[in-house]
Amino acid sequence: MNLLPVLRTLAALCLTHAACAAPAEAPRPLIIDSAAESPHDRWGFNAEIGGSVCGIQTFDALDPSLLPAHSKERRWADQALADVRRKVASVKARGQLAFVATDIFVFPKALVTRYRGEICDDRGRIDIKKPKTRELFALLLQETIDKVPDLDGIVIRTGEVYLHKQPHHVASGNFSDDKRQGGTAIIDGPASHIEILKILREEVCVKRGKSILYRTWSFGPKSFHEDPDYYLKVTQAIDPHPHLLFSVKHQKGDFHQLTPFNPTLMIGRHRQIVEVQSQREAYGKGAHPYYIGAGVIDGWEEYHWMMKPGQARGLRDIIHHPLFAGVWTWSRGGGWEGPTIRNGLWCELNTYAIARFTADPRLSEADILLRFAREELKLSETDAAAFRQLCLLSAKAVLRGQLTTLGAKIDVWWARDHFFEAPDLSDFDKQGLRSKALAEKAEAVALWNEILRIAQTIHFPNPQTAAFVRTSADYGRIKYAIIEQAWLILFTANDARAGIPIDPAHLLKALSQYDALWTQWQNLERQHPECATLYKTTGFEGRPGLGHAINQARKLANSPAGTPKR
Repeated sequence: MNLLPVLRTLAALCLTHAACAAPAEAPRPLIIDSAAESPHDRWGFNAEIGGSVCGIQTFDALDPSLLPAHSKERRWADQALADVRRKVASVKARGQLAFVATDIFVFPKALVTRYRGEICDDRGRIDIKKPKTRELFALLLQETIDKVPDLDGIVIRTGEVYLHKQPHHVASGNFSDDKRQGGTAIIDGPASHIEILKILREEVCVKRGKSILYRTWSFGPKSFHEDPDYYLKVTQAIDPHPHLLFSVKHQKGDFHQLTPFNPTLMIGRHRQIVEVQSQREAYGKGAHPYYIGAGVIDGWEEYHWMMKPGQARGLRDIIHHPLFAGVWTWSRGGGWEGPTIRNGLWCELNTYAIARFTADPRLSEADILLRFAREELKLSETDAAAFRQLCLLSAKAVLRGQLTTLGAKIDVWWARDHFFEAPDLSDFDKQGLRSKALAEKAEAVALWNEILRIAQTIHFPNPQTAAFVRTSADYGRIKYAIIEQAWLILFTANDARAGIPIDPAHLLKALSQYDALWTQWQNLERQHPECATLYKTTGFEGRPGLGHAINQARKLANSPAGTPKR
């Protein structure tokens, strides 16, 4: 294994940080976590994102009267500064590199009010093309590092802005305090990124010797994150610097199955951090088993038919590339809503697998998972092997139970956070795949029954762990049994609406089983304190959701001959 290219490119980054090893010791790839949820000292982490610097800047160098002393805006900024300093100090005390995060552009309302005519376009968006915007952004970066001099780097996100924790700030000219704000600093596509990156490189990397992790945070067929041409158009315009890294998700788009390995990885001239989400909002958020280690490290099952021979499929294929600078795990933080978990085991397992592999890529995925079972869970060799089998089955069961292996179109977002939408199943019928789709859902339920059986046979020395594994396995079994019945109901209801005669008794039986499974789920939550909170039949962001579709099917079941009343 030749690590020399990686070591050379990381050397410049590490030499400036007191927390790094001495030059005589080989620096490792960065292994960063977004939260202090994992035992970093044992798992190989050497960096952490220690809070956000959004809003700590007061712009006193420009005009002290913008946020007057003792004003509520000043008190808020001072408290935010104290919080981030405390978080950075905590990270540094553990011997980690301390990164901080920020959305852009987030400015005080008073600043935007005063300079609106000089920094906003005709639609009220803060525009980096404006000279005054560039001046204020540079001042923001300078003040950030002056106020938090111990930070090692800044993580930049451009594609989303959240202001629910910044009551005195705005972004992109939007004065809304909504929880989710879609304002973006990228007004002119690649040109906006290039202007922003020039300032970041100069003010942070060159002048201050700090690192920038620039997230390629955008989605769609022509986006920074997914499109190699877009990615290269931006990055080729910026000279490489040892402190400038680009953060790229390991999958094209968001963290979903049925999504190919990201084609923007390991191209161009700049080193990259690879983002991996451990708590995935589309697949239970840790409420039930869902193991990502095998898929992320060696490639998902579906890559055998989705990707061409020779294409990179997992971290193992890129970890020795000279542009590979490390990984960033999200041990927590996927999505906005529930399920709320009472035990972080499944998230911790996913985080451990990615961190341990990055720290020592000589290890096989099997070695890593078995080591977790033996060292973290204290399982015997026999039980460790059974635990591995359970974990591998969970990925197969989720793919078949929630999505498909049949090639039909399915919205990968239909079940996200704790919301159930009503999935569009029309492509299965168009391709004549209905019977196979329902057989696939039945196969998934059979896999979950096997997962539960295995969970009940493993002897966990820790009784809390034992209870959680068994309860979470049962949680998954019930969830995917509900999905199986829901798909049968939706397919049947589609026939009725299309005027195709149906058997009302068949539909009523599926509805009865669906209702009984929900009662089982509610009883599981009620009887087991370690159980995660349940899903809802409403859709994401107030959409009608699966419950509405099921209720429409109930009406069809009670119509004459199972057809809708005219």
